[in-house]
Amino acid sequence: MQIEYVKEKVMEGPRPGFPRQYGPDRLDHQPGIPLFPQEATRDLVTICLLVAMMFFLSAFVTPFLGPARSPQLSELIVPDWYLLFSWGLLKVADIFPQFTIGAGTPLKTEFSAAFWGDLLSGIPVIFLLVLPFIDRGRESRPAKAPFRSAFGIAFLIAWIFTSSLYSIREVVAQRWTAPNGTALIPDGTMKWFFVIPPVLVGLTSYLALRRLAFAPMRRYLVPYVLILTAIVVAQAGAIAANPAALGAAQAFFPEILIALAIVVVPTVLTAFFLFRAPESTARKVSTWAGALGLLAFMGFYGAVAYLDRPTALGWVLSVLWPNMNTLVFMPIFAIGTAWLGTRRPYSTYEYLLNECYQCGKCHTVCPVTKVEDDALGGLNLVYNTFKKQHDGVPLWTCLACDACSAVCPLDIQYSDYILEERRKVNAAMAADGGRRE
Repeated sequence: MQIEYVKEKVMEGPRPGFPRQYGPDRLDHQPGIPLFPQEATRDLVTICLLVAMMFFLSAFVTPFLGPARSPQLSELIVPDWYLLFSWGLLKVADIFPQFTIGAGTPLKTEFSAAFWGDLLSGIPVIFLLVLPFIDRGRESRPAKAPFRSAFGIAFLIAWIFTSSLYSIREVVAQRWTAPNGTALIPDGTMKWFFVIPPVLVGLTSYLALRRLAFAPMRRYLVPYVLILTAIVVAQAGAIAANPAALGAAQAFFPEILIALAIVVVPTVLTAFFLFRAPESTARKVSTWAGALGLLAFMGFYGAVAYLDRPTALGWVLSVLWPNMNTLVFMPIFAIGTAWLGTRRPYSTYEYLLNECYQCGKCHTVCPVTKVEDDALGGLNLVYNTFKKQHDGVPLWTCLACDACSAVCPLDIQYSDYILEERRKVNAAMAADGGRRE
């Protein structure tokens, strides 16, 4: 009967914004304001007003520039923090080939470092501009779109962070130096810093989101962690097998071996148990390996810096930091990915209910909220039951009529969760001899 009420829209009244059809087979689109021309025109008018205000202020309120800058006042001129990523992209653009097309003609085009830097700087902005035209589906949580979410996390966050750090490479090279005066992080290492950390962040985010979406990730997780572990072991083995290549740092070879062991052992243990043991055991090993590895690093650095040989710390860092993409980041991502990829995912109903973005349609059509005072203050009975934001009453006042499921824009079957929770309570009562605490 409640479903018939919903189909006839008896409970909705003249409320706008509700679909004309219900259920997963509905064909209509929910009413709303189109992006073009309504929203686009409004945004264009707003942009024109802001630009006009900027022109007015720059023309009639000209700021005082002051005298020319003295070289002694600042060692490096950088733009504001929100433009550091573009500054870094301009600096790294010299790795691209530079050539000229159409020399001696009006169509002469120079593919210089400035051109490549401008092109790289426009990638994040272009992505944001085209995103409303690409993402035209229904609303979804990150776990429902793992590739898109991982791409956004990797390139809109990690890539911008790494490029911002590269923009101050002169400061890093000047202040982060080894005891012999050389830079701890060479420019070549920082250029690879553009590629390796964003790729690792993207792959780890994708595996974690897929796991959060109740998907088995072992066939993707094991090769990824094993490859990272193999790279770490190969890099550490190459350093340990050729101590003569360390130069002046060879005098501190025992400390360097201890640092390499702290990097390699937790990573190898995590990869081995991930490959051979059940997921629950692998998750425990990755947790303990990461925690103990971090404590070992802190204890080792503290002991070397304050108790043993203070100058050894600089030489140890002079070996690790030039290889930070392999000996620092890859162990962290291998252990972290193993932990995220083997974590306990949500149950099926918990995962579905986490898609709720609180549009309020279920609360509007729920027949219990019309008569139950306790239910009027919350969003809806099932959501409050899922979030444990209730006193136990909504779990039993729900009629399981599925009116909320019929109007849910994400097609979530709320009543299934209510019935499952009731079965758990009844099973617990039967195990306790029919008594309910």
